[in-house]
Amino acid sequence: MSLPVHKLGAHAMATEFQIMVAGTGEAKARSAAAEALRDLEPLEAELSRFRSDSDISRINSLAAGESTPVGPAAYDCIALAKDVHEATGGAFDITMSPLLAVWATPDHAPRQPSEGELRRARSAVGIGKVELHPDRTGVTVLGDDLWLDLGGIGKGYALDQMAVLLRRSGIDNALLDAGGSTLLAVGAGPEGEGWPVGQGIPGGETIRLADRAFSGSAFTERGEHIIDPRAGRPVPASKGNAWALAPSAALADALSTAFLVMDSAEIEDLCAAHEGIEAILPAV
Repeated sequence: MSLPVHKLGAHAMATEFQIMVAGTGEAKARSAAAEALRDLEPLEAELSRFRSDSDISRINSLAAGESTPVGPAAYDCIALAKDVHEATGGAFDITMSPLLAVWATPDHAPRQPSEGELRRARSAVGIGKVELHPDRTGVTVLGDDLWLDLGGIGKGYALDQMAVLLRRSGIDNALLDAGGSTLLAVGAGPEGEGWPVGQGIPGGETIRLADRAFSGSAFTERGEHIIDPRAGRPVPASKGNAWALAPSAALADALSTAFLVMDSAEIEDLCAAHEGIEAILPAV
């Protein structure tokens, strides 16, 4: 028997968020989902590089050696990004925007940068130039022109935080969706066999997601928009798509991007070393 599902959504972080709640009365489901969705506004205010008063914009305005306090969301995202950078051998880096800017036009068309442009961009990137201070929840930058962008991790983090609020409201069966590219399941879905997800997976494969996150990265909308931090150049669109399953949405979000950079052996080793992490890659 399939349980009734109630859906509520909101626009934030330049995408559409949706929450689907199963096995709960409509009034309680809508109230809890609305409370969770309201959390998106303060998260966006803290994490968006497009808002001049955000924590990320404040970090991006610092000169080498300068510091600033940040909120828990920005701190958590940067800390996780540093962990993923290390675990993936440098395949994920939230400081790649200067390189992306020289390899593409403002409308995302590819361009060939000059050697001087590449030299200046490379000098500005590197997650090692971001130093965290857990004792005071602060950040120090160790280089000029640092440009953080949490686009590869922020939406997943938002889903994780909304799931916490849902559970506090007594919701234990829900699917949270950030634009169809990152999803987080709480509970086992309306039929008790996992929430069915699988947008874009080759062959139309459907995954049953229960208390787990799923994220995909692709080149379909913006061309070669992912920079390989290790090579300092765009990942070719011919690399295809990559999907990651992980215990948290922020981690799945980051890993799906990293998997587009890593080779199959690196991905296999990472998944074998970390319980709960899986990769789905297109057949070659």
